[in-house]
Amino acid sequence: MNDKDQKSVKSVIYDVFSYEYVNNIGKLLHQMAERFVETQPFGEKVFLDEVIFKYCLLDMFVDLARLKSFHDIELLNYIKIISYASSWCLKRKPFQRAEDCGKDNLYVNERFVLSMLLDAAGAMDGNAKYAKVDGTDIEKDMEQLYYHLKYRNTNPQTLELYLTGLHTGKAFYHV
Repeated sequence: MNDKDQKSVKSVIYDVFSYEYVNNIGKLLHQMAERFVETQPFGEKVFLDEVIFKYCLLDMFVDLARLKSFHDIELLNYIKIISYASSWCLKRKPFQRAEDCGKDNLYVNERFVLSMLLDAAGAMDGNAKYAKVDGTDIEKDMEQLYYHLKYRNTNPQTLELYLTGLHTGKAFYHV
């Protein structure tokens, strides 16, 4: 096969997803990263490496294109997109730490993914309501998720299962 016959990864992705779709998802995830940086007291100690972040997005879209083709899926839901983006951010680590940044920023990528997952679950919504008695349980659950992101298998499927479970739990809770 010569160079003319080979398609670029970008063109394959644009064949599966429209340019507008890829651009919109990329912007959404980049806004999440920017919002995360704005809400954290990093100063000059942590920064988002744009090149690594682009590779996270590229890997995510390649995986989603394979998934879409293999399962003959027409549309991908938000949970799948966030799960795959989260998994690649944990693998590639787009947030980089400056020298002497301290232990507080050791798991910055895991904290970013935690914020993405909580946002996808609706927990970052200022209007989210929960019973005061559930507050302690919610904090423990978030700590457990953070622990999972740091030390356990964080493939897209486990993250998708987590988000699906939260969504289902909310449905049962509101019955």
